[in-house]
Amino acid sequence: MTTVFTGQRRGESMRILVIQNSHTAPAGLVGEELERAGAGLVTVAADEGEPIPEMGDFAGLVVLGGPQDAWDDGHGPHFGAVMERIRSFTAAERPVMGICLGAQLAARAYGARVYRHTAPELGVHPVTLTGGAAEDPLLAGLGPEVQVAQWHFDTFDYPDGAVHLAESPLCGRQAFRLGRATFGFQFHPEATAEILRGWATKPDHGHAPPPVALDRLEQAMADHLPAAEDFARTVTRRWLELA
Repeated sequence: MTTVFTGQRRGESMRILVIQNSHTAPAGLVGEELERAGAGLVTVAADEGEPIPEMGDFAGLVVLGGPQDAWDDGHGPHFGAVMERIRSFTAAERPVMGICLGAQLAARAYGARVYRHTAPELGVHPVTLTGGAAEDPLLAGLGPEVQVAQWHFDTFDYPDGAVHLAESPLCGRQAFRLGRATFGFQFHPEATAEILRGWATKPDHGHAPPPVALDRLEQAMADHLPAAEDFARTVTRRWLELA
């Protein structure tokens, strides 16, 4: 377990628990911005068997992505503990950010179905913010459309009471808020160009990389990732404010 305390502006006492489900899916831009804003990150490699701490005095929870299927506890024996933490932080009204697999586990934690989508969504693709995002504490004023990193084969239903925040032409459930401050993002705000290249070229947990046109991916990243980074950093700062 890696503990990092950095920053000056918000004080070193604000700790964020980060649950990592694959070494290839780190906190990336989200982690950088949290540290820049003064948060201390406690990162747990849950997929490698590191124990997940209790909520304690953590101010917020980030659950990252990974190659596992969110419904497959055989390949994700830690999923039960992850969902328990999501429910604990949500009940305490402490902010939660679930990214891709993390969003799917957040949905599943509240009884929603997670399942294979009709087609994968890989690369950089447009996401449209819905009317529900207009007054959302994270997404207000950032639309109507953003080009963001995507890398998923699955989708999910929204939990009862969730606010629909974003959609894409291929996948209608891209973001939701549950309660005061639990957010699920099917897309990847944390992804840098280096992270995306890794997903496109390297096997992960026995999964071979999918066929992706690397020249098209490089062009899409050059065209859109600078704006996507600004979007990710704004969303992350706003999320931390909720803590």
